[in-house]
Amino acid sequence: MSQVDARGRANAAAMRATRAWLLGKGLAAEIEVLRFEAEDGPAPAPGLTKLLDRLEHYLRAVCDLADRVGILFGEPDQSAELGARIEVETDAAEDGADEAERVSRRIAQLALGVSSGLGPGERVERLDRAGVAVLHPPPGSGRRMDIVEDGIEVFSRHKRELPVEFGGVICRMLIDRNVTVRFGEVELRVGSDEALHLITADGDRAWESPVQVSDPAQAAAKALKSMGMSLKEIRAAAVVEWGESRTW
Repeated sequence: MSQVDARGRANAAAMRATRAWLLGKGLAAEIEVLRFEAEDGPAPAPGLTKLLDRLEHYLRAVCDLADRVGILFGEPDQSAELGARIEVETDAAEDGADEAERVSRRIAQLALGVSSGLGPGERVERLDRAGVAVLHPPPGSGRRMDIVEDGIEVFSRHKRELPVEFGGVICRMLIDRNVTVRFGEVELRVGSDEALHLITADGDRAWESPVQVSDPAQAAAKALKSMGMSLKEIRAAAVVEWGESRTW
């Protein structure tokens, strides 16, 4: 690995982490404003504080690593041991940037969940478009990663938070398509027909496109509640995978 390659990789990682931080912070700021405009009191934003803390952590860590790579290349004795250390630091910076981008996408997913429970409006529509742009960035402005690649994490600690998170998950499923999310015996699925299916022991309910996301989100939360699953059990049971109709 050449000096230019390592420096370039480390600086590129710092740039990606910074962009993810800016996008995540911007979405979070808009979430905080809009959620207080809900008709029945402030809409919950489960996990937002924790996600912002993670975002800050990864930004600082990646920028520190990138700075260290530059400092290490200034050492007069460029030994093989030093080169190996530079490689480790550079890899760590890239891994940290990946995590920062993942956190930013989870904030975008949450933004879609929050907006799905709000009334229509231009500002809500702008938040939706911004969230989608983070999840599926325009060419040259980031990498697209699907929900299966990112994995699923549920933050809800109160029952009224769960439909918001489910709303975000459903929005992302509809964007990615051909994906299944399971919570024990309750399954959400978007297949090749682009319809959303909620599958429980009582049968299969389907919502055709365009889906009013708040309806299946509430139905999924109600189905889990009727099964007696605690929020802790729901958080532990969440699994996401490609649907059977996925094509490569």
